[in-house]
Amino acid sequence: MKSAVCADVKWEIVIADESHIEPAAASLSGHMDDGQRRRFRDKLSRYVYKTDRDLALALQGSRILGFYTVIDYDDLPPEVPAAVSNRLHDYACGTGFLVHPDYRRQGIGMSLHQRVERWAGERGKPGFWLSTRRQAEWFRKHFAFDEVARVVVKGIERRIMAKGFAAVA
Repeated sequence: MKSAVCADVKWEIVIADESHIEPAAASLSGHMDDGQRRRFRDKLSRYVYKTDRDLALALQGSRILGFYTVIDYDDLPPEVPAAVSNRLHDYACGTGFLVHPDYRRQGIGMSLHQRVERWAGERGKPGFWLSTRRQAEWFRKHFAFDEVARVVVKGIERRIMAKGFAAVA
Protein backbone atom coordinates (compact mmCIF):
# COMPACT_ATOMS: atom_id res chain seq x y z
CA MET A 1 0.00 0.00 0.00
CA LYS A 2 1.32 3.38 -0.99
CA SER A 3 1.07 6.24 1.47
CA ALA A 4 1.32 9.91 0.66
CA VAL A 5 1.62 12.97 2.84
CA CYS A 6 0.49 16.48 2.00
CA ALA A 7 -0.11 19.15 4.64
CA ASP A 8 -1.29 17.24 7.71
CA VAL A 9 -3.36 14.65 5.84
CA LYS A 10 -1.84 11.21 5.42
CA TRP A 11 -3.58 8.66 3.24
CA GLU A 12 -2.99 5.38 1.47
CA ILE A 13 -4.25 4.23 -1.90
CA VAL A 14 -5.69 0.71 -1.93
CA ILE A 15 -7.53 -1.49 -4.38
CA ALA A 16 -10.86 -2.07 -2.64
CA ASP A 17 -12.27 -5.37 -1.49
CA GLU A 18 -15.75 -6.33 -0.30
CA SER A 19 -15.23 -4.73 3.12
CA HIS A 20 -14.84 -1.28 1.54
CA ILE A 21 -18.12 -1.15 -0.41
CA GLU A 22 -20.54 0.02 2.30
CA PRO A 23 -18.17 2.53 3.92
CA ALA A 24 -17.29 4.00 0.51
CA ALA A 25 -20.93 4.28 -0.52
CA ALA A 26 -21.84 5.92 2.80
CA SER A 27 -18.89 8.30 2.85
CA LEU A 28 -19.07 9.50 -0.75
CA SER A 29 -22.81 9.67 -1.43
CA GLY A 30 -23.99 12.38 0.97
CA HIS A 31 -25.10 14.61 -1.92
CA MET A 32 -27.19 11.82 -3.53
CA ASP A 33 -30.83 10.86 -3.15
CA ASP A 34 -31.76 7.28 -2.18
CA GLY A 35 -31.99 6.04 -5.77
CA GLN A 36 -28.66 7.58 -6.74
CA ARG A 37 -27.07 6.19 -3.59
CA ARG A 38 -28.31 2.67 -4.40
CA ARG A 39 -26.99 2.88 -7.99
CA PHE A 40 -23.66 4.22 -6.69
CA ARG A 41 -23.34 1.32 -4.22
CA ASP A 42 -24.17 -1.13 -7.03
CA LYS A 43 -21.47 0.42 -9.23
CA LEU A 44 -18.88 0.18 -6.47
CA SER A 45 -19.83 -3.49 -5.96
CA ARG A 46 -19.37 -4.28 -9.64
CA TYR A 47 -15.92 -2.71 -9.57
CA VAL A 48 -14.92 -4.84 -6.59
CA TYR A 49 -16.32 -8.18 -7.80
CA LYS A 50 -15.70 -8.22 -11.57
CA THR A 51 -12.22 -9.18 -12.76
CA ASP A 52 -12.01 -6.69 -15.64
CA ARG A 53 -12.19 -3.63 -13.36
CA ASP A 54 -11.16 -2.24 -10.00
CA LEU A 55 -12.02 0.36 -7.41
CA ALA A 56 -9.12 2.38 -6.03
CA LEU A 57 -9.73 4.16 -2.73
CA ALA A 58 -7.88 6.87 -0.85
CA LEU A 59 -8.06 5.98 2.85
CA GLN A 60 -7.10 7.82 6.00
CA GLY A 61 -7.47 5.11 8.61
CA SER A 62 -11.06 3.98 8.13
CA ARG A 63 -12.13 7.29 6.51
CA ILE A 64 -12.61 7.18 2.75
CA LEU A 65 -11.34 10.36 1.11
CA GLY A 66 -11.95 9.50 -2.53
CA PHE A 67 -12.30 6.85 -5.19
CA TYR A 68 -11.43 6.09 -8.80
CA THR A 69 -13.04 3.33 -10.87
CA VAL A 70 -11.13 1.82 -13.77
CA ILE A 71 -12.00 -0.84 -16.34
CA ASP A 72 -10.03 -2.80 -18.95
CA TYR A 73 -12.35 -1.65 -21.72
CA ASP A 74 -15.41 0.57 -22.05
CA ASP A 75 -17.34 1.71 -25.10
CA LEU A 76 -16.81 5.27 -26.15
CA PRO A 77 -19.93 7.36 -26.76
CA PRO A 78 -21.26 6.67 -30.28
CA GLU A 79 -20.76 10.37 -31.09
CA VAL A 80 -16.97 9.90 -30.96
CA PRO A 81 -15.46 9.71 -34.46
CA ALA A 82 -14.57 6.19 -35.63
CA ALA A 83 -10.86 7.02 -36.00
CA VAL A 84 -10.69 8.02 -32.32
CA SER A 85 -12.68 4.95 -31.20
CA ASN A 86 -10.36 2.68 -33.17
CA ARG A 87 -7.27 4.34 -31.66
CA LEU A 88 -8.54 3.98 -28.08
CA HIS A 89 -10.04 0.49 -28.47
CA ASP A 90 -7.47 -1.29 -26.27
CA TYR A 91 -7.00 1.54 -23.77
CA ALA A 92 -8.13 1.19 -20.16
CA CYS A 93 -10.86 3.60 -19.12
CA GLY A 94 -11.44 5.68 -16.01
CA THR A 95 -15.19 5.56 -15.37
CA GLY A 96 -15.61 7.40 -12.08
CA PHE A 97 -13.49 9.70 -9.95
CA LEU A 98 -14.28 11.69 -6.83
CA VAL A 99 -12.39 13.20 -3.93
CA HIS A 100 -14.50 14.24 -0.95
CA PRO A 101 -14.86 18.06 -1.04
CA ASP A 102 -13.20 18.41 2.39
CA TYR A 103 -9.99 16.81 1.07
CA ARG A 104 -9.55 18.33 -2.37
CA ARG A 105 -6.40 20.17 -3.46
CA GLN A 106 -4.14 18.07 -1.25
CA GLY A 107 -2.78 15.60 -3.83
CA ILE A 108 -5.28 12.80 -3.20
CA GLY A 109 -6.73 12.95 -6.71
CA MET A 110 -3.26 12.86 -8.20
CA SER A 111 -2.38 9.80 -6.10
CA LEU A 112 -5.59 8.05 -7.14
CA HIS A 113 -5.00 8.76 -10.81
CA GLN A 114 -1.38 7.61 -10.66
CA ARG A 115 -2.57 4.35 -9.11
CA VAL A 116 -5.15 3.62 -11.83
CA GLU A 117 -2.64 4.45 -14.56
CA ARG A 118 -0.26 1.97 -12.94
CA TRP A 119 -3.16 -0.56 -12.82
CA ALA A 120 -3.64 -0.11 -16.59
CA GLY A 121 0.07 -0.50 -17.26
CA GLU A 122 0.22 -3.65 -15.13
CA ARG A 123 -2.49 -5.11 -17.40
CA GLY A 124 -0.50 -4.30 -20.52
CA LYS A 125 -2.81 -1.53 -21.71
CA PRO A 126 -1.26 0.85 -24.27
CA GLY A 127 -2.94 3.87 -22.73
CA PHE A 128 -5.80 5.34 -20.73
CA TRP A 129 -8.88 7.37 -21.66
CA LEU A 130 -11.68 9.08 -19.78
CA SER A 131 -14.61 11.38 -20.32
CA THR A 132 -14.93 14.59 -18.32
CA ARG A 133 -17.17 17.61 -18.20
CA ARG A 134 -15.05 19.95 -16.09
CA GLN A 135 -11.58 18.58 -15.43
CA ALA A 136 -9.98 18.39 -18.89
CA GLU A 137 -7.33 21.00 -18.08
CA TRP A 138 -6.41 19.25 -14.83
CA PHE A 139 -5.76 15.98 -16.68
CA ARG A 140 -3.83 17.81 -19.38
CA LYS A 141 -1.69 19.78 -16.92
CA HIS A 142 -0.89 17.05 -14.41
CA PHE A 143 -0.88 13.88 -16.53
CA ALA A 144 -0.20 14.96 -20.14
CA PHE A 145 -3.60 13.89 -21.47
CA ASP A 146 -4.75 15.16 -24.85
CA GLU A 147 -8.30 16.05 -25.78
CA VAL A 148 -9.15 13.65 -28.61
CA ALA A 149 -12.84 14.45 -29.04
CA ARG A 150 -15.57 16.70 -27.78
CA VAL A 151 -19.10 15.31 -27.85
CA VAL A 152 -22.54 16.15 -26.53
CA VAL A 153 -24.15 13.24 -24.68
CA LYS A 154 -27.70 13.68 -23.36
CA GLY A 155 -27.35 17.43 -23.77
CA ILE A 156 -24.06 17.62 -21.83
CA GLU A 157 -20.74 18.44 -23.47
CA ARG A 158 -18.05 15.90 -22.62
CA ARG A 159 -14.37 15.96 -23.44
CA ILE A 160 -12.73 12.67 -24.27
CA MET A 161 -9.20 12.76 -22.91
CA ALA A 162 -6.56 10.15 -23.74
CA LYS A 163 -2.98 9.34 -22.96
CA GLY A 164 -0.82 6.69 -24.56
CA PHE A 165 1.84 5.04 -22.46
CA ALA A 166 5.43 5.10 -23.67
CA ALA A 167 6.61 1.72 -24.86
CA VAL A 168 9.20 0.14 -22.57
CA ALA A 169 12.26 -1.04 -24.48
